[in-house]
Amino acid sequence: MTVQRISDWRRGNRVPATFESVLPALSVLIADAKERAQAETVDTTLLDLGRWRIAWQQAKNDQGVLALRVREPDHPPYRGLSSYRAEDADLYFGRDTAREAVLEAIATVERDGEIPRLVLVVGVSGAGKSSLLAAGLQANPQARAPILLSPGARPSDTLRAALGRVRGDRDTLLLIDQGEELFTLCENGADRRAFVDELRHRTAPDAARPVTAVLAIRSDFFNDLIQYPLLARAMKDASVIVGAMTEAELRDAVVGPALACGLKAEPALVDVILRDLDAATSDDGKAALLPLLSHVLEATWSRRQGRTLTLQAYRDAGGMAGSVAATAERAWSGLTDDEKRFARAILMTLTVVGPRSVTRNRVSHRAIVDESTDPALTETVIARLVDARLVMVHDGELELLHDAVPRVWPRMAEWVSEEKEFGPARHRIEEDARAWSAEGQPAELLYDAKRLETVDVVTGSGGSINRIAREFVAESARRQRELSTRRRMTRAAAALLVVAVLVAAVLVIIQRHTVLRERTDAEVTALIRESQRTESFDPVVSTRMALAAYRIRPNDPETQARLLSTQSGPVIHASAERHAGKISGLAYHAAHRLLASAGDDARVRLWSLTGDVFAAVGDGLRGHSRSVTSVAFAPDGGVLASASYDDTVRLWDVRDPKHPRALGVLNVSAPALSIVYATDGRSIIVGCEDGGLTLIDVADPAAPRPIERIPAHADAIRALAVSLDGTMVASGGDDHTIRIWSIAEPGRIGPLGAPLTTGNAVHALAFGEDDHLAVGTASGTVRMWTLADRAAPREFGLPQTLHYAAVDALLFGPGGQMASGSADGTVCLWQQTAAGFQPFGRPVGGNRGAVSALQLAVLADDAHLISAGADGRVRFWTRPSADIPVATDTPFTSMDLDHSGTHMVTGGADGRFQVWTVTRDRIAPAGEARADLPPYHGARVEIRPDGAVLAAADTEGGGVQLWGLRDPARPVPLGGPLPLRTRYFAGTGFTPDGKVLVTGDDDFSIRLWDIADPAHPRPLGTAAADTTRSFRSLAISPDGTLVAAGAGDAAIYLWDIGDPHRPVLRARLTGHEGPVSALVFAADGRHLFSGGDDESIRSWDVGDLSGGRAPSTVVRTASATDLSIDGSGRRLVSAGVDQTVRLWDIGDPARPIPLGSSISTDIGSRWFVRFDRTGGHRVLGIADWASERWITDPAEVAAQLCRTSVVGPDPGSAADSAVSLADIDLCPK
Repeated sequence: MTVQRISDWRRGNRVPATFESVLPALSVLIADAKERAQAETVDTTLLDLGRWRIAWQQAKNDQGVLALRVREPDHPPYRGLSSYRAEDADLYFGRDTAREAVLEAIATVERDGEIPRLVLVVGVSGAGKSSLLAAGLQANPQARAPILLSPGARPSDTLRAALGRVRGDRDTLLLIDQGEELFTLCENGADRRAFVDELRHRTAPDAARPVTAVLAIRSDFFNDLIQYPLLARAMKDASVIVGAMTEAELRDAVVGPALACGLKAEPALVDVILRDLDAATSDDGKAALLPLLSHVLEATWSRRQGRTLTLQAYRDAGGMAGSVAATAERAWSGLTDDEKRFARAILMTLTVVGPRSVTRNRVSHRAIVDESTDPALTETVIARLVDARLVMVHDGELELLHDAVPRVWPRMAEWVSEEKEFGPARHRIEEDARAWSAEGQPAELLYDAKRLETVDVVTGSGGSINRIAREFVAESARRQRELSTRRRMTRAAAALLVVAVLVAAVLVIIQRHTVLRERTDAEVTALIRESQRTESFDPVVSTRMALAAYRIRPNDPETQARLLSTQSGPVIHASAERHAGKISGLAYHAAHRLLASAGDDARVRLWSLTGDVFAAVGDGLRGHSRSVTSVAFAPDGGVLASASYDDTVRLWDVRDPKHPRALGVLNVSAPALSIVYATDGRSIIVGCEDGGLTLIDVADPAAPRPIERIPAHADAIRALAVSLDGTMVASGGDDHTIRIWSIAEPGRIGPLGAPLTTGNAVHALAFGEDDHLAVGTASGTVRMWTLADRAAPREFGLPQTLHYAAVDALLFGPGGQMASGSADGTVCLWQQTAAGFQPFGRPVGGNRGAVSALQLAVLADDAHLISAGADGRVRFWTRPSADIPVATDTPFTSMDLDHSGTHMVTGGADGRFQVWTVTRDRIAPAGEARADLPPYHGARVEIRPDGAVLAAADTEGGGVQLWGLRDPARPVPLGGPLPLRTRYFAGTGFTPDGKVLVTGDDDFSIRLWDIADPAHPRPLGTAAADTTRSFRSLAISPDGTLVAAGAGDAAIYLWDIGDPHRPVLRARLTGHEGPVSALVFAADGRHLFSGGDDESIRSWDVGDLSGGRAPSTVVRTASATDLSIDGSGRRLVSAGVDQTVRLWDIGDPARPIPLGSSISTDIGSRWFVRFDRTGGHRVLGIADWASERWITDPAEVAAQLCRTSVVGPDPGSAADSAVSLADIDLCPK
């Protein structure tokens, strides 16, 4: 290869016929040039493969040679909302850098020999991950045999089918697209684990013929991903983040496909598209809008003039923001009213609406038609949606063209919002209907009158249900009418036997009683419905409605369950007084318990905290002529500073809050948007709308004096924050940057390092411990930087987008927690982990509009949030009564309590276990130790009944270590790890006398150990093995004579260990339809409860196993992850994969009865539960980073609520509540 040849290529001379023949030489030369770039001046355009490809294509076009693929007029060069396929590789531009990064990661894992051959490709929805896998890798796998798949609803079957196509002649490259389907479409936890297990086995470097896999997954599923050690390790060792394209890459993506088809684009068109893209969103948002870019380009192509893409065509298509919405609305407007009703139902069926995400759902075309009430009309509507390119059909399945559709089409966004409220109930109705149909339509599965009320709520919300569900509901209603008629006839027949003179009187009494009962039923149903409806946006109203329903029917399981559910939500009290407009800023001084608020009504108001409500002090501080934007207290609390749109900063003497007085005023020459005090109290820093930063001397607050004004940003400064040590101040601007300034020297301010780029306007900043800086942006994203090395700040963790609108407020709290407030009206809590800050629970409403300011008040060692925003009121938050804060920086993977209930041990995802002291009011750390586990393996813990010994097992199998807990603050290892051969099973159990430990020997057998001397455990007898599928759960009977093990083959194996040297298999219990994931023996030892992945709990009578069988009773509920029985033996608690906890009456163990509905938690992916033994009716649960303790006695919950002001009138709560509480005594004396 000569220099002349390369020069010819660059000038378009002697160009090869195909770009693929140029590619190898260019790849080598570019890699060599990059190595020299440090020492030599290199033209960077020569280092961009995309530019070379465009130059090659332009040269071919200029020579009059036909493009590689000249499309016919009905084949556009852009894919719209669809992803690029392997056959579109020659039209795939702009992602050469990402493709090279993935190929390098693949080469790394294949060379290493120690780590799994798995690469993760992570990015926001719409970043182009699917196109990268298909057009970037499947089309050019570099001597590997590519297999492309998506997990679907049954990922393990999909993976096995794909691996069945592996051939031995070439290395296999397994490309797994839409990895988030593991958590959205797959509802079976066992199937998900089986997929990961198979993937781990096939990508293991020591496998007979290892497969190299690339898994693409959306970044908002990070929390779900790290629950699996294989995926967590790949995230650390071999991940590629697909972020926003550079400007050059975007140009390639716009121009490249056009040139490849012999088209050209007006220069102004490209510039306008890039400008619109930059204005519309952040850098992360640019990635998310790539499908919209492709869509508007496709629409522009359809309006082209000859072979030119014009700016006018782009504008006619609706531009970047409106093209998809315009296309969708055109399709919608062309439908009849009946077709619109069916179209909405179809589109929402193809959408999975979760608490934190909205994703696509693939559904069988035939299933949608068969379940429709009008199949012919449904087929017509599907065809219209496909023609409009909103829906695509593939292999008999329908799917939305892209996740972006529900986000950018306003009409569908409204449906999604409604689905979050009513969708779960609709899905439950349709699931119950399918079960009824599958079981032969038995009458006992039909709904009663109360459940039919749920149907009215769902159908009255604008939603719809499918044909089977309609038949199910109609039959339920007919059955209720029939039963009602029978009851009336029975009463009438009985009345005929009564003396004729009494008939009229009896009928009157019966009718009156019926009317009263039906009226009460309706009132209670309405209260429960209203409590559920308002739970997400007005917790106070929701709680009061639940309490009212309980007061009317205190013995009704539904009212009891609804009341118990209120413990998982915060109590929020709004101030009676308010600003006449929005509150833009808050400041709180803890020593004086004084709050200041900045209002759009040009006033500053002072508030004093009384109990759990803020009361206004006086009528406010007047002096500003326009909106007040920000307030700040001096460190001693005696002076308050305020900033305003009137270009001024004012100082106020608030030492006597009832009689405040104005001090000095200073004009800062531009609207002042943010203000903070330096920690010495002698100066303040002000950020202005023109991007200026002003340092002001306020040593004499009556005569403030400007010290320095710096042109800090190119646009408005909306946020300022001072570091905890007082040496730095951060400023955030609308110019998408953050600047860090040194204020270590009093009276001086200077820049520290280069600006940090955020990709979007900065609306909020907050400093936390260890110099963490939190950033809230206009796009709703929360990002984190660490400034521990002030010369080299680095981003900490991944950007998180949990809000749907701008993040206008940030606040750090104790224990590594953080809160964010958004213009979408919600507040989110976050927990610091080793990998960054992760969301803690779902966003919480209750603010009646945008949240623009947050503060923190610590009272009696308890942290309370203070929020304010659009409605001008101040709100005081009390944490959920069930919430017990724990300080942990890793997700929990297991928990156990000793028999006294005073000590809890938890296992962590990082291999540590922690010991906690448990009291009625708090959980305090007592000690911790790190089990000797491989990286990313969690710990599973079990405590010996006397609390003196702990067994810590590897959640991935492979070893158990015993620890001494005589001193809970200093756990000590006892001997070495037990030599086990398990790979997946981590179950352990102690016999009641503490002398025998049961573990797995391998995944298919159990082993008993003599631990009378726990420092020297020894195996007893031989391992007991009777299954070909690995065990999942383990339990030991109260008398220590039976061991139960639940297996992946849906069976339970029972061994008699009366002689621990010779375990004897007594029975193999069958009945479950999926792996058995949880087991617990009843107190009588005669009954065993099991939870399966088949959405059932079974009760087994194991008292007589002479025939090797045991009768069982089945109840349907969410698949259980854990089971526990209370000390009385009369109540069972189950934790479900649906993030709920449910109580059961097992007074008759053969017939478990649910105690009302489940308690919804929504703050953990997998809960571990135990009945609290410290007193009272309580259940202790942990999940992820959360710890909660639920009171299970409704009377105690009601009494607790009546000790707060939640039962009183709340001026900030919903005024449009559908149910009146005027005649209900919430707290009778």
